[in-house]
Amino acid sequence: MASGLERLNILPFKVTAYDKTQGKMAFFDPSRAQEFLFISGTKMRTLARNKENPPDGFMCPGGWKVLVEYYDSLTPADNGKVPVPA
Repeated sequence: MASGLERLNILPFKVTAYDKTQGKMAFFDPSRAQEFLFISGTKMRTLARNKENPPDGFMCPGGWKVLVEYYDSLTPADNGKVPVPA
C-alpha cells in the first residue's frame, strides 16, 4: 500500500436504480434484478435532448424541466450536431 493510504477509510455504498414496481429510485435488490432499470447519464442526456420524459419517479419534474430546457438551448454547430458539454 502506498505511503499514507493505510489511514484511508473506504466507505461502502449501495447501488440505486429505478424500481419499476415502486415507480421510484430505490436501492438495487439483486434478487429482483428484472424489476430494476438502470438509467445511465448518457441515456438521461439523450432523453433530455430528445425532449422525452424519464419514467415517473425517476427525477423531480422541475429538475427534469431544467435539464430539457438546457439541452433545448444549445444551438446546433455548423455540422448540424448539438455540441456535447464537457
